[in-house]
Parts: sequence; C-alpha cells; structure tokens
Amino acid sequence: MANPLFERRRNIYLYIIVWLVVAGAHFLMGIIYFDLDVLLAVTDSLVYNGLFAATAVILWYPVRYNNPEGKISLRALITYFFLGLLILPAWLYLGYFVLKIVFSGNEDYFRFLNNTFFIRVILGMLFFIASVLFYHLLVYYKALEEKRLNETRLNLLVRESELNMLRSQMNPHFLFNSLNSISSLTISDPDKAREMIIKLSDFLRYALKYNQQDKTSFAEELKNIELYLDIEKIRFGEKLVFEKDVGEVCLKAILPNMILQPLIENAIKHGVYESVDQVIINLSCKGSGNFIEISLRNNFDPDHKSRTGAGVGLKNVENRLHLIYNREELLKIKKEMNMFEVILKIPQK
Repeated sequence: MANPLFERRRNIYLYIIVWLVVAGAHFLMGIIYFDLDVLLAVTDSLVYNGLFAATAVILWYPVRYNNPEGKISLRALITYFFLGLLILPAWLYLGYFVLKIVFSGNEDYFRFLNNTFFIRVILGMLFFIASVLFYHLLVYYKALEEKRLNETRLNLLVRESELNMLRSQMNPHFLFNSLNSISSLTISDPDKAREMIIKLSDFLRYALKYNQQDKTSFAEELKNIELYLDIEKIRFGEKLVFEKDVGEVCLKAILPNMILQPLIENAIKHGVYESVDQVIINLSCKGSGNFIEISLRNNFDPDHKSRTGAGVGLKNVENRLHLIYNREELLKIKKEMNMFEVILKIPQK
C-alpha cells in the first residue's frame, strides 16, 4: 500500500502546512525564549523540522507492514522502540552535521545547540510518537473501511442470491396456475384455451425480457399487469373487472419489476375464485414525497371459507421490497368487511 500522503495532491499540501506550522512555532520559540538571530532561528527550525518531516514519510512503511490492521500490540511497541533508537540519533546527528556546515564559525550557536540537546530529544520523541500514532489510526481506518466494503459486497451477493430465489419461486407459481386454467378450458372452451395460450406466451416473453432487471417503470409494469389480466379474463369473463386510477407522476415512477403481478394473482385467487358475484380489482397510485403509494383493492365473499395456500405472493413481494430498499413496512395489508387492500410504498430517491 502506497503512502497515503501521495494518494492526493491535497494530502501533500496539508502535510506541508502542518510542518510549516510546527516549524513556525519552533522559530518563534528560538526568537522569544532563546534570543536567536532571525536567520539562525529560521535555519535551525527548517533544518530539524524539514528532516523529521522527510523521516515521518518513511515511517509509514514500517507501521503499515508491521501491523496491517492498525492495532497496537506488544510486538509492535518493541519494534517501534528499537526503530526510535535508530531514527532519533540519526535525525539529531544529521541536523547537527548540516548546521555545522552552514554555521561553521558561529561558536555561540553551537553552544546553543549543545544547551538545547535534551529539548530536541524530547521534541524528536514527541514527533516520532505522534507520527506512529497518526499512521496507526490511518491504517486502522483503512482496514475498517476495507472490511465494511467487503461486508457490503457480501451483503449485495446474498441479496442478489435471495432475489434470484424469489424470482424462481414466482414464475413457476404463476405458470402452474395458468396451465391449470388452460387445462380446464381445453375441455369447456377450446377456443378460449387457444387464446389464453397465445396471451400466456406474450406474458412469459415479457417476463423473461425483464427478469434480469431489478427495476422498471410503472408504465411498463402496468402493461404487464393488463396482459396478465387479459389471460385471466378469458376464463372469468365479466366476473372479473379491473379498474385503475394512475396519474402521470406514477407512470414515470420506478419500481421493482414484476412486483404487482403476485398481488393481482392473490386478489384473483382469494377474490374471484371464491366469489359468485362480480369482483372488482382496483389499482390506484399517488405520489407522496419521496415515495409513490400504490393501493390494490378487491372485494371478496366474507362468508366463503378462504383457500389455504403457501402465501408465496404477498410474502414474495414483502421480501423483495425489503431486500431491494432495505426498509421495513413498505407493504401494508388492510382487511375490512368484504374489502381486501394491499398498500405498497415504493421509495423514489
């Protein structure tokens, strides 16, 4: 892993600014507390701080490779202790060597260097500890981000697998019911059976076309629903009535593909199948903030014993909504008197 200081130009600028601030404080201390000449104070500050700024860049590599997760261990502390024993004397000696060349004849300045030796040792230790801790925090943060990224990727793979499983449950479920209906019509009304086969072929072609896409427009989904209802109306005739109240805002909205078909199928199964009267399926949609709210209502015979089933349709829709949007309560069910209603809230942002 490269030194993060070189990942972006902004990081280099920030690093330089930090050390200029440190060098400025060093300069002021030399002027105010040690009464140094301006030139001496500037040179002393730039040499020692500039050398450690360069050394701190190199410190990234032992910190990074000594502990790639950024956790401080006993082994790491021992390594840094011996590393400090090498770096600090080298830094002090190199600074002294450079300044001796620059101010070779200034005895007063070298007495100042000798008198401030322990102060420089303490400053060097503080610089070393601060640099190591900073890099440790940086390594730990990067390791944490990488872990979160891997977890996100894993969750996406799991969600994709679960969504594919839900799709595989939905299509055979619908196909099984349709084939049962066609089987019945081949005896009672062969012409309608042939018409239903053609409609079913068109519907399955549509389903296969959009099966690999997560989402589609409400307008496309509505076409799919109307095609599905055309298939069912061949069998139920005037007993099945479909009404819709969908505005332009909803038609342009985006929602998971094939999300409404299981709800229509559920309404037919528990409404039309079990009633001797006409059953009206009403689909309405309205915009509400960052959501669209879809309502699917149908009347049913409350006195008729309800069919038992695996509940694939509603559970399928609820699971898909949770997996796609990672939100709860996007599907609500209301059942009052002879009216059954399913309400979906589909996020748009």
